[in-house]
Amino acid sequence: MFSRFRDSMTWLHTWTGLILGWLLFAVFVTGTLAFFQFEITRWMQPELTHPATPANAVANAQAFLLKEAPDSPRWSIGVPGERDTVSTLFWRASDAGPRGFKRATLDGTGQEVSVRETRGGNFLYRFHFDLHYMPVIWARWLVSIAAMCMFIALISGIIIHKKIFKDFFTFKSGMGMRSWLDAHTLTSVLAVPFHLMITYTGLVTLMLMIYGWAMSTTFGDRGSYFEAVEARQAQPAASGIRAEPVNLQALFDDAQQRLGGAEITFIGVDNPTDQNGTIEFMEVPANGLISPYRRLVYSTATGELLSTRAVPSVAEQTRRTMINLHAGRFADWSLRWLYFISGITGSVMIATGLVLWSKKREKKAPHKGHQWVRVLNAATIMGLPFAVASFFLANRVLPETLAGRAQSEIDVFFAGWLIVLVMSLLTGEHKRWRYSAMLNAVTFLLLPLLSVITVAKHIGTYQFPEDSILLVMDICLVVTGCLFLLQWKILNRKHHEAIETEVGHYAK
Repeated sequence: MFSRFRDSMTWLHTWTGLILGWLLFAVFVTGTLAFFQFEITRWMQPELTHPATPANAVANAQAFLLKEAPDSPRWSIGVPGERDTVSTLFWRASDAGPRGFKRATLDGTGQEVSVRETRGGNFLYRFHFDLHYMPVIWARWLVSIAAMCMFIALISGIIIHKKIFKDFFTFKSGMGMRSWLDAHTLTSVLAVPFHLMITYTGLVTLMLMIYGWAMSTTFGDRGSYFEAVEARQAQPAASGIRAEPVNLQALFDDAQQRLGGAEITFIGVDNPTDQNGTIEFMEVPANGLISPYRRLVYSTATGELLSTRAVPSVAEQTRRTMINLHAGRFADWSLRWLYFISGITGSVMIATGLVLWSKKREKKAPHKGHQWVRVLNAATIMGLPFAVASFFLANRVLPETLAGRAQSEIDVFFAGWLIVLVMSLLTGEHKRWRYSAMLNAVTFLLLPLLSVITVAKHIGTYQFPEDSILLVMDICLVVTGCLFLLQWKILNRKHHEAIETEVGHYAK
């Protein structure tokens, strides 16, 4: 089919990058935003005025749960940390509806916080591998296939660019298709180790689904697999003898000391008011890339340490390390920003690749498929940012008491995306990019101003340093809006220059 290996790699790079390129762009953008998912959620719940800390969070949670759910067979406590500033509680309840559990959010005083219902940054995080409006298993298979295409496109792209590092230093703007190629090369080379790492580790996060047949063949079922690789132990059954739990905050402090100060963000309590009740503390790799993932189990009735175990399987530890590397859970602020910037370059790399594909073919004979690619390029590259802006906008304008408010915000996210798709279908090539750039600019710049009108905590009332995250969020929104405004000005100037050139041509 091809006389040269490099030609076959070019064909492979072109088509693996295009076929699911629009999905890859959406996954990269939302995944990049997810590096700051807790900060985004904090901005979307401005009612929180007393941030929680681990110092008394477990004691507050225990007092609340003993009052609200003393007979529940299972408590789950999300412990606040440096980035997540609330305690999130779940408990099993017979009257909890189809999901089987209830939820509460506590502030630093131990009081339940009446914050607006929102999925916040968690929606963006889940969307980048679960998508929405479709079964999760289908979505994850689709994202897995897209990630495989991305990995192939990266490897083949490295092969076909023989002068890849030389081209990195020869970017030229205003040169048409050559500039698009330079921009694609620049953003590819700038963070190519990150692109390879994030794609490969992304596949690792879904490997238990991709290779589920191997797990079933060897172990029989998923539960048996985890019992083997994690050395799980069966929890004792409830005795039916009531016993008030000891001070769980003291057990939390003891567990942290035994774990050498490692961060604990999740606590599971089984049969909390039973004589056989247990509480399990799970270490998270927040302070380093590699962790033994230790678990400490205590008796809730006596406070005795019942067991200490780590993940014994090297293979499972490797898998979890890959997941930690992908999610950046261990990253400090500087490294997290580096993750974010690298994710932005990856998003631009995909976007420029999609545009470059259509630019190479725009002078050839018109083809309906080429027109659809141009429409989908604009609808995805410009529509997804507007969808995110619409999501934030809905958070500020929807009534706080609206039933199903969190889902309504998500519906507005997709409605915003649909608006840009419809506009792309109804307008010409140049108009759709200019109009959507202005739409994005106006919406992003409006968001901080809208906060002044709709919420009590805004840029004029922030308290420092506790509200620094909110200010940084507002600054990012303004910077994003300004970038889109700059894009609109450049596109508008080029449009007028093209008109003047055409008029001059006819005048001659």
